Amino acid sequence: MTNRLYFLLFALALFPFAGLTQVNCEFTVPAKACIDQQVKVLYTGGASVNATYLWDFDGAIVVSGTGQGPYFVRWTTPGEKHVVLTLTVEGQTCTLQKPVVVVLQPAAFNLTGGGVLVPGGTGVAIGLSGSETGVVYKLRRDGQYNGVVVTGTGQALTFGSVMLPGTYTAVAKVDGSDCMREMEGVALVQSTLPPPAQGICMVTFDTAAGQNRVIWNKNPEAPVSHYNIYRETYQAGIFSKIGEVPHSSFSVFNDANANPLVMQYRYRLSVTDTAGMEGEPGLPHRTIHLNINPGIFGFNLIWNHYEGFEFSTYRIHRKHDGGAWEVIDSIASNADSYTDLYTTGGISTYFIEVVRPAPCMPSLKSGGITGVLSNIVFAAPLGVGEEKASVIFVYPNPASDAVRVNCPGHGDYRVEVLTTGGIPVVETFVKGNGAQIKVTDLPRGLYFVRLTGGGSVSTGKFIKD
Repeated sequence: MTNRLYFLLFALALFPFAGLTQVNCEFTVPAKACIDQQVKVLYTGGASVNATYLWDFDGAIVVSGTGQGPYFVRWTTPGEKHVVLTLTVEGQTCTLQKPVVVVLQPAAFNLTGGGVLVPGGTGVAIGLSGSETGVVYKLRRDGQYNGVVVTGTGQALTFGSVMLPGTYTAVAKVDGSDCMREMEGVALVQSTLPPPAQGICMVTFDTAAGQNRVIWNKNPEAPVSHYNIYRETYQAGIFSKIGEVPHSSFSVFNDANANPLVMQYRYRLSVTDTAGMEGEPGLPHRTIHLNINPGIFGFNLIWNHYEGFEFSTYRIHRKHDGGAWEVIDSIASNADSYTDLYTTGGISTYFIEVVRPAPCMPSLKSGGITGVLSNIVFAAPLGVGEEKASVIFVYPNPASDAVRVNCPGHGDYRVEVLTTGGIPVVETFVKGNGAQIKVTDLPRGLYFVRLTGGGSVSTGKFIKD
């Protein structure tokens, strides 16, 4: 017998199961659960999915799961249950049993307390009408846990005194499990002091929507329910509420019912806290409304001053036909008019900008906004050369379905509808002295009509409702 054979026999005597597969039945399951609570059971022993898994859930209803799991099961009766796994791998078998204590759901008790916070006081007491041993109770303010946790004693309990206004609720949790139940009722804590005045950061012109956009900054940790937007009525200094924005949303509001192409508007903003108390509106902001009329050698731009914050400069922006926007001049903030001595043929478009010293942050996850924009205005073509420029009559105005254009003659004409940025959105060719153009599918806003033919270029404009 060789030395190698002696070694093999010696190894088998010491390790009789060497070379055989070691089977591991380990799995996870919570030690405690509530009646009808879904419990997760998962095999963690490392065997392959091709092994044979035989589970016994001691009468539980299997919601889902196969093979090594995960399984989701629930029991409908209380007591100590046992989950048993028998695993077979390559002829080797193991069995593992783990207990699960199934208990009744926590009883529902009512919140007690609440009231009005007194300045300089010790707070407002909040509690529960009862409790159970083995159950912990967590307090929440406005749906968020505030760190107050109390263990049940079998008697009524107190969460202590709170110092912040809000709507308080509570949840019960069986200690050592994920079994929870919402307690009944709420405790409302109000402040005798209204929330502080909330100011607008800017009111600008939304070029995409053709609407005034109100923007403000917010403190994400403040006990705010929502923001209230007010617009000045036809009476000076009298504001009417036109909308609300939840505290959880971006801090912007588009005024779909104002027409910034017609006039300027003033807005104010207030906050309503989580206890339902509204603070005073902040100082008003007024939009920039820009007008244009032809001058002797160009276009006269006239606007009202922006109101809401201090600034030093207006910027004049211009775009010619389909070209890019450019800043053609910057003037002092005490000016309210400007003449552009621009005489090249084509369509010119303008707006006025105020640069805010500090950016507005409608979202904490995006960059700030510094530019306050006026409405956009359109100028009739200049310097048409050998052609004659005139203004055409477009009606009805405003329009919702179609507009009609009066042609100056009886020849052939090309009719274009353009955006305020000079981009054609409708083009057609007509004969005769009139044309009807469908505008049903166009978004709301200001549009321009250009009529070319008969040795002339004519322009007009209309508002799409």
